[in-house]
Amino acid sequence: MATRNRKRGKDAAKSERQMTQMIENIERGITLPKSLAWVILVGFLTGGVWIGTQVTDAKAGIKALSDRQVEDRGAIKSNTEEINNLRSSTARIDQRLTGIEDISARTEASVSEILRYLRGNTFGRSNGAE
Repeated sequence: MATRNRKRGKDAAKSERQMTQMIENIERGITLPKSLAWVILVGFLTGGVWIGTQVTDAKAGIKALSDRQVEDRGAIKSNTEEINNLRSSTARIDQRLTGIEDISARTEASVSEILRYLRGNTFGRSNGAE
């Protein structure tokens, strides 16, 4: 039993030392071991640098997208103007074709009228000559 008590005493002393090495909350505030404090400090600095680079990269990406958007808007405007020009050109072609169709219809009517006249005169002469 004496060995068990000694072992418990050693264990208690060991756990007490571990507790003092761990984070302690005392009246002065929180105390940290130096190694843990350095790990936390380096972690915060690394995190700050990483976040800073991510923000910088995001700003650069946003700037590139903004520039591209301005270019795209200019291209859209010029394409819209070209489309409007093509539409007006198409409208003029449609008007010309409509005019040609009207002329063609009048020409067909004139030709058929001339043919009717010629056939009438041809049949009339051949009938009258007999």
